[in-house]
Amino acid sequence: MWLESPTNPTLKTMDIAAVAKICKEKGVLSVVDNTFLSPYFQNPLKLGADIVIHSGTKYLCGHADLVMGFIITNNKEVFDRLFFYAYAIGPVPSPFDCYLALRSLKTLAVRMEAINSNAQRIAEYLESRKDVVSKVIYPGLKSHP
Repeated sequence: MWLESPTNPTLKTMDIAAVAKICKEKGVLSVVDNTFLSPYFQNPLKLGADIVIHSGTKYLCGHADLVMGFIITNNKEVFDRLFFYAYAIGPVPSPFDCYLALRSLKTLAVRMEAINSNAQRIAEYLESRKDVVSKVIYPGLKSHP
């Protein structure tokens, strides 16, 4: 089961723990694209997901100088299968790309706090402008379903 929460671009949210529980009951792997929130704001593995992916190009490596993705799991069987493919076909980053990613992770917290604060302020402002904005979709707003 593939899910993304919040979704891009509509920012719909879902109960990852509930979906992961149903998947486990049915013997289905749950995969969460956690790009938008990053591990700074959300940890799907702690919510029961089997695999988490991130487009590292966005927030994790947020300096616009790297194209990278991440796959994370705490399931040994899944890890072994993924590692086999990585070893067999070689889709691994260069040492310099890893250096750039590690450099970027050092500022993740401060960047995510600023992104969150700015987005909240913009959403609140837009929501206050009923004269020109008919609807604001942002999970941080009290009006968000």
